[in-house]
Amino acid sequence: MVLFTGATVEEAIEKGLQELNISRLRAHIKVVSREKKGFLGFGKKPAKVEIEGITDEVTDINESVALKNIKNVPSSVDVVEEYIEEVDETLEKEDVSQPELPKIDDKNVVTTSEAIEKIDLLPNIEVAAAQVTKYVENIIYEMDLDATIETTTSKRQINLQIETPEAGRIIGYHGKVLKSLQLLAQNYLHDRFSKSFSVSINVHDYVEHRTETLIDFSKKIARRVLETNEPYHMDPMSNSERKTVHKTIATIEGVESYSEGNDPNRFVVVTKK
Repeated sequence: MVLFTGATVEEAIEKGLQELNISRLRAHIKVVSREKKGFLGFGKKPAKVEIEGITDEVTDINESVALKNIKNVPSSVDVVEEYIEEVDETLEKEDVSQPELPKIDDKNVVTTSEAIEKIDLLPNIEVAAAQVTKYVENIIYEMDLDATIETTTSKRQINLQIETPEAGRIIGYHGKVLKSLQLLAQNYLHDRFSKSFSVSINVHDYVEHRTETLIDFSKKIARRVLETNEPYHMDPMSNSERKTVHKTIATIEGVESYSEGNDPNRFVVVTKK
């Protein structure tokens, strides 16, 4: 059998059939591997198929039968579309929608803030955690990385701990890839569940080292603000990173901090009191 590659399985098959100058009915096709789109330029791979011609003897015997049934034989595109439909049906059956709001009778009236808190807690945190974990696993798979994810939850917080021998590829330069992965996971969580939920992704002990760096950097910025009497605008950060900065600044006399902008471009401003 001869190996052919293409951007998709169908493209690889068509390429092979053309080069071998045979029709699909006269070919034995084996899909070696499907294409991978990759993530942020990592892990992209073409589809691979092996093709060999079928001898005239076998073809003559089966061609008439194949022609009669060809309409019932799905192409690779049909198979993909059928798979997508099955996934959509599965997702529709899963309990990812907001449950009905709690009924409030006249004998048990609650305040607006209490009602909002109850509504926020309605979505199942365990279901949300399982779905966002699966989403991140799919991205890592497309990056062609060998990794495991341990998921834990605490109230509205979902924590994903990633262990991999190639941590640098998931973290990226100055943590840019990890930040992108964090943003994608957070948006996925907000779109399908409650915006009161948050997700934190850590690779080995990167977050701990990053926290130490932020604390040292915040102290340095505080000294700079006190010396120059000018406010300092930090680069955009995640919610957890901003909290670390605010807690650090709160311990330093003479300065204060606040956040401005909207996610994912929300940033911290440090100013003199």
